[in-house]
Amino acid sequence: MVRTRADHIVLWPSYFDTRKSRSEGRRTPKNQSIESPSAEEVHKAVKRLGFKATIDPSKSHPNAWWEKEGLVRVEKTISKAELISRVAAELKSTEGNRKLQ
Repeated sequence: MVRTRADHIVLWPSYFDTRKSRSEGRRTPKNQSIESPSAEEVHKAVKRLGFKATIDPSKSHPNAWWEKEGLVRVEKTISKAELISRVAAELKSTEGNRKLQ
């Protein structure tokens, strides 16, 4: 089955990265972001929230084509803005566990 833009939402780890500026792709306020999230962390957060998602670790964001940050494709059931907000909250809530590793 061919995926279309209408049936999934693409999330890049840079959307949630405190080190990035808004012009570099961050979509969340700094107080709701974490430092250097990986595509795997974003994927796990999406799965914990109960959404169907796949990960493609070899992809590069068009603004940083030289960095292979990966992306997460999420089945579209809510708006992208709402999904980003929920994923940001989930990543932030597990940030403490991340520092222990």
